[in-house]
Amino acid sequence: MDTALIDTLLAKAVERGVTTGVYAMAADREGIVYSGGAGTRDGDAPWGEDTIALLASMTKSVTAVAALQLVEQGAIGLDDPVADVLPELAAPQVLEGYDGDVPRLRPARSPVTLRRLLSHTGGCGYPFLCPDLARYHQANAIPSTREGRLATLVDSPLVGEPGAGFHYGMGLDWVGLAITRITGTDLETRLRERIFAPLGMADTAFRIADRGRLATLHARTPDGLVAIPFEFPQEPELHCAGGGLYGSPRDYLTFLRMIAAGGTLDGTTILTRRTLAEARRSHSGPVGRLVSADPAVSHDIELLPGTPVTWSLLGMRNEARTPQGRPVGTLAWAGGANTYYWADGDTDGAGAAVLFTQIMPFADPDVLGLLAAVERAVRAPARNG
Repeated sequence: MDTALIDTLLAKAVERGVTTGVYAMAADREGIVYSGGAGTRDGDAPWGEDTIALLASMTKSVTAVAALQLVEQGAIGLDDPVADVLPELAAPQVLEGYDGDVPRLRPARSPVTLRRLLSHTGGCGYPFLCPDLARYHQANAIPSTREGRLATLVDSPLVGEPGAGFHYGMGLDWVGLAITRITGTDLETRLRERIFAPLGMADTAFRIADRGRLATLHARTPDGLVAIPFEFPQEPELHCAGGGLYGSPRDYLTFLRMIAAGGTLDGTTILTRRTLAEARRSHSGPVGRLVSADPAVSHDIELLPGTPVTWSLLGMRNEARTPQGRPVGTLAWAGGANTYYWADGDTDGAGAAVLFTQIMPFADPDVLGLLAAVERAVRAPARNG
């Protein structure tokens, strides 16, 4: 690992206006091997490993682990129709397009299952990736996915046939609702009791743990990075299981170290090795470039250009070794405020890393360039002397 180069990369990113602040951490099976940052979290205080940030879609992997715990307990099966728990999905409609101003809807032919929801093959979409769904939401005054409203899920049609292809979307929000109904416990309590507290992740919650350590979210505009007031509801009707968590780089790296180590970290088992092995394999077909329908939310999404990727039950996985040296089958994904992670498997050294910023829109090309450079430096052989 070239730690001096990582320090330089982060500092230059701030100097060039890529971000106002950034923090990176990396670990191997022995523990943390890099922790450093540059810039400020709020225009004044420096970023630290305990800075609180919006995790956005990095929430999905946490929700998935909580669901897999229930699978281990026999409370739900991966291939059981979820309609037993989520009757709202007993007869879902698929939005196939529009005939003039009239939406073209048809009944789904296949059931929605937990496996399909976790692997984004359940047919659920996001308006920012699907113009027809965005149009449907607007025409029917459906709350945005950020509002924490049950109506967002219940009133949204599917955008694809369950089991027929990959559609990145609200599937993990349905999973969060299923967890709540199965356990009889609100999602935040369930995650705290079964994942966060056992792993010592004190900074991670749907409610902001400490506003004094909260990073400011910025938007990239023609005039540069501009601070924007954005916050997920702190007392929502429904916790956003696909994107509502806040947490620190240190906490999320702890979560990833558990994943990379096979489900057990420092004597605490969150998932069995067998369950995690099943979860890590590919559960989708090829996943191509995701084309954005809302440039204010996201650029087009292709985190590993030129590398074939699929989806596991926990996140994206690469099906070939990357130019950065990422082993085949490494888990990775990101959050809408340009936070990123990867977690190798135990046989690959149990390496894991995070790169946190707090800027929008997602998939910022400059941040992705920084991520690739940092990963190359993390995976570089140690220098002698």
